[in-house]
Amino acid sequence: MQAQMLLENLSNKTEGLLYFSESEYPLTIEQWGQLNDNDVRVKIAGIHQVAANALTPVNTADFFNAVTRIADPNDTAMVANAQKFAALYQFLQEHFSRIQVFRVEGDTNIPVYIVCHQPDNSCVALITTAIES
Repeated sequence: MQAQMLLENLSNKTEGLLYFSESEYPLTIEQWGQLNDNDVRVKIAGIHQVAANALTPVNTADFFNAVTRIADPNDTAMVANAQKFAALYQFLQEHFSRIQVFRVEGDTNIPVYIVCHQPDNSCVALITTAIES
């Protein structure tokens, strides 16, 4: 899939999608160009002015399982959101060669990065925030 079409499809998959924690945050999309694993860590750390080892990697399957399981079966909006996250995860697995999830710990506002790699190491980041007090 061409890069522009991939981004358009990704944008459609994330439209209206919210990451639920103690609050609700949307996902934003950024193109990061070609980055290896270390460059990804350095980029995220630089954005937040922390050491690269301050990032907490999260198992990708565990992350997506958690966001699709939290839905209250009686809350149709949460169920729909969880289903959208499941569809997003499937899309990412089908169109990217590797997916990494990082949290920038240290505050009640925790930036969360879902970094998606293409075979040429071009990266797209989905960024949201978790609130944990």
